[in-house]
Amino acid sequence: MLSKTALDFILRLTDWFHGHWEDPEWGKRPTSQILIAIAVRELAAGIQEAELRSQIQATADKVIVKNSHLVQKT
Repeated sequence: MLSKTALDFILRLTDWFHGHWEDPEWGKRPTSQILIAIAVRELAAGIQEAELRSQIQATADKVIVKNSHLVQKT
């Protein structure tokens, strides 16, 4: 089960996208990659198997770091 903070984050993110124009390029830009990775990281907190949870979160962290560097360069 996700924490209240994680659920609030996902609901806010979902609410933001609800009713907004969907950009066909969404998910391809570094900023949206960061948002996706944050959401995946938070969702992974609900996985009970510690090894798999940590692998998913570590991968999400790599995506966040890589794309943060790209955003910083622009």
